[in-house]
Amino acid sequence: MASRRDVLAGSAAALGTSALSVSVGGPHLQTAAAQPARPAGGGPNVIMVLLDDLGYGDLGCYGHPLIRTPRLDRLARQGTRFTQGYCAAPVCSPSRAALLTGRVPPRTGIPDVLSRDDPHGLGTAERTLPEYLRTAGYVTAAIGKWHLGRLDAHHPARHGFDSFFGVDAMYTADTYPTEVWRDEQPVETLNSDADLATLTRRFTDEAIDVIDRAGDRPFFIYLAETMPHLPLAVEPEFDGISRGGLYGDAIESVDHHLGRLFDAIAERGLDRETLIIVAGDNGPWFEGSSGGLRSRKFEVFEGGVRVPFIARWTGTVPRGRESDDVVSFLDLLPTVCSLAGVEPEPGVPLDGTDLTATLRGARLRERAPVPFFLSARAAAVRDGRWKLHVRRRGSDQRYLPELYDLDADPRESVNLTARQPEVTARLQEFLTALEEDIAREQRPPVELTADLPLFAGRPHAVRVRLTRALRPGGDPVAEVTVSLAAPDGWATTAVREVVDLGTEPVIDVEVTPPAAVAAPAGRLATYALTPRVEIDGRTVTGEPVRGYAVPHGDDVALALDAGPAGSPVTPSYRALTPESSWTEEAGYGWTGGAPVPMSRDRGAPDVLRRDMVNNQPAALLRLRLPAGRSTVSVLRGDDDYATPGIVVAADGTEVLAPGPQVPAGAYQWEEFVLDGGASGRVTELRVGAPETANWKIVALLVR
Repeated sequence: MASRRDVLAGSAAALGTSALSVSVGGPHLQTAAAQPARPAGGGPNVIMVLLDDLGYGDLGCYGHPLIRTPRLDRLARQGTRFTQGYCAAPVCSPSRAALLTGRVPPRTGIPDVLSRDDPHGLGTAERTLPEYLRTAGYVTAAIGKWHLGRLDAHHPARHGFDSFFGVDAMYTADTYPTEVWRDEQPVETLNSDADLATLTRRFTDEAIDVIDRAGDRPFFIYLAETMPHLPLAVEPEFDGISRGGLYGDAIESVDHHLGRLFDAIAERGLDRETLIIVAGDNGPWFEGSSGGLRSRKFEVFEGGVRVPFIARWTGTVPRGRESDDVVSFLDLLPTVCSLAGVEPEPGVPLDGTDLTATLRGARLRERAPVPFFLSARAAAVRDGRWKLHVRRRGSDQRYLPELYDLDADPRESVNLTARQPEVTARLQEFLTALEEDIAREQRPPVELTADLPLFAGRPHAVRVRLTRALRPGGDPVAEVTVSLAAPDGWATTAVREVVDLGTEPVIDVEVTPPAAVAAPAGRLATYALTPRVEIDGRTVTGEPVRGYAVPHGDDVALALDAGPAGSPVTPSYRALTPESSWTEEAGYGWTGGAPVPMSRDRGAPDVLRRDMVNNQPAALLRLRLPAGRSTVSVLRGDDDYATPGIVVAADGTEVLAPGPQVPAGAYQWEEFVLDGGASGRVTELRVGAPETANWKIVALLVR
């Protein structure tokens, strides 16, 4: 068999200058010459190819009547075509994070698709497949679309890749300019569709270059195409070649250039040493075909998560095999690690199944259920013939749960929950246990929860939860001292106790804001409380919790809007005083009549769930007043939006005229007086904007 070095000189001539030109633009992170030779009897070379937004029915070998994909069809004939292959999420970023880590998206810190300016990305604590393979001597390369965090902060080099050539992502809106990166530096800018069209060819050139640079070392290539995700673009020779429009042209272009990669593998005599896996990263968007399956991208119905899934490894993966085994992106890390003889890090929960025997032709007798998430919440699970849905994207959850027998009903049209209550309950229990396991893994050693806000001059019990992570090994029984770091002038007392960390004990620490709480005009009196735990001679500090202090001490009715992450207006609700209630007929919560009550805090009372939408009617509050005169305070404001003045009427009489608009990021208290009479009474407060508009209040207090 010829070695890669034997054919290197001839490959550049055969491929033309493009095979050499893509290496221009900066040094690679590592070079093959300085690395040890490939160990005898090691694992296979691995090439993983992702096609972006490729639908289950978009390839010829998966039944598309118009789009021709002869090279991928041939790859399927030379290996195994899986008919029940699944991505890990119905959108790009979480699906890719799960593929590289073997962990469901919420574990990875990327539960949803990342936007262009999103500061989040794949956490450096995550152990990835290329990291494991590097310990076995592999050359590792990422090529194409990354989309796991901005390249200046979450670069592939930080996640086990020796080299990178590609882009962060190709966004449908505001696509250009987009930078192309070579390793850790941007080297050029895409400014048009004509520039974008060159990437498919150049990504293949780069993959061939990586193979030749690897010398005798095994290689892992993660090739993430940008097509056929929007915007679509092809080079002139592929314009109009398909009967499937520009979408078909893009897929046929990718098929052609992947064929060049497959030819390069054959020319170097590496077919029997190289495992190639080709799949879609999620279901199709606008133009793609889900092959008759229900729904598309963004949903966890089959059309959003079942994808083409092809594996070829000449001499190992059976030729011409069609398999209906359920396989998932979650399986790829444990499978490839097994093939390479690498043990994943102990103590890191993985969510997939080793497919080694399946790749060699055996039936997959047992496997872990395959869960699907929408953002951070479990949405569905596939287990054998059964698939249970427990969450949909959007507000319409009326038909849940839904159970389908995919062997008999692949289009998910007949809900069997009433006929199969035991299966439904078993799968619901699985998802509940999985979410609890994820929560335990993500839970910090110490966390603080407070019944926010805090009131001036009044003592409050702030709850500090301790977890097993404070002492992950050994005896869970420990003596701890729990305290709070609070602003100057606040009174707080440390608590010393012997606790069992295995029970996740909650310690109440008393804190009292000063009687006079001041804030700049138009702002909240914000504060930060930081929990601290002394254990085993060390101090563990938790994340600070921000909130705001109310400048008076007694309340009768209070509810708080669920503010954005990091806002001092945090998700927190208090029940209204007895005999007080929001009238649901008039509206749900502070912004009024959303047709379907929603909330970022599912534990909130139904009447406080809200969906901030335009043109809200007034909301009605039946409020029990104590005897005598009471001052009612209303807090208006929002971190991100300007809020208009509101009108409040009590029993039909206006008691608060509309004030000025409060700018974004500012807050304003407004007050009026109500008389509860000699023994108290119930009054009706109608709260709204002078014109039907997008209005909002954050809190209503009575003292």
